[in-house]
Amino acid sequence: MVPTAQIKRMPGIRPGAAKRLVGKTKEFARKRGCYMPVLLSDAGGRMTLLSGSATFEVCLEERAGKVPAVVVRTEGGADELLFSLQSSDLSAPPDAMYVSAAVVSLIDDYSMPRRAIAESLGKSPAWVSRMEGLRKLSGAVRAFVCDGLISSRAAQEIARLPEEAQAPFAVSAGGEYLTKDETAYLVNRYLDPGTSLEERGRIVGSPRQALPEAPRGRGAKAMDQSFGARLARAMARCFDCASYLQNLLEAGGAWQADANMSDAEALAAALYALAGRLRGEPCPGGREGRGDD
Repeated sequence: MVPTAQIKRMPGIRPGAAKRLVGKTKEFARKRGCYMPVLLSDAGGRMTLLSGSATFEVCLEERAGKVPAVVVRTEGGADELLFSLQSSDLSAPPDAMYVSAAVVSLIDDYSMPRRAIAESLGKSPAWVSRMEGLRKLSGAVRAFVCDGLISSRAAQEIARLPEEAQAPFAVSAGGEYLTKDETAYLVNRYLDPGTSLEERGRIVGSPRQALPEAPRGRGAKAMDQSFGARLARAMARCFDCASYLQNLLEAGGAWQADANMSDAEALAAALYALAGRLRGEPCPGGREGRGDD
């Protein structure tokens, strides 16, 4: 049992326990009458919390004078960070920002090579790169990840967006339950130089409508097949094609010499008729639109 007042957190790294995990730990202590031990390092008499942040948080909230602990000897500094990462469940989403901060500290503060970090943790260099990439997240999205509202895998994709777009997209993506693959697709689409401002706005505000196809790995029955949903997906595909065509035209050159003008005129006529249908005008020939068209 170690006095709570003697325990210090890892310097420069925020606590690694989400509110949900703290609540579960408190409920466990209430039911079982004890706390799970924390892991502390003893480097020259200085007790540093390596893992068990949830237990430590609960003990602070409950004003417990002592905490059950397992104490290990470390060399301090980088060794404490590595020990903390090696003893933690690195795949736990609520701890993703803690893991990221530890990896970044090893790289920036202790100049530890990324390959050495990967070998020490039994991870791939790509994993180290993804954890390091989380440093680009805005403060709001970091909070989402810490609270378990955004998965660490989705956050790795969101981190590639400009900072001003990260939080709005994270809120929309979370509200529409996007998968990691769907998030990656939309982020790539947003970053594509050929994507228009209108399409980027739709990706951030209504990401589900910006997906052109059924989610990968899901059957057709899992997708909303209502007329309104199918119409929204069809319009999203049209926006893609229109953006691509606009970029080609703006590239310059004597496009008329390379184009089949009869096809161009047919396309213009089809778009004119389609514009009328979208405005609710009757089709040429008098056929009215039906909801099941």
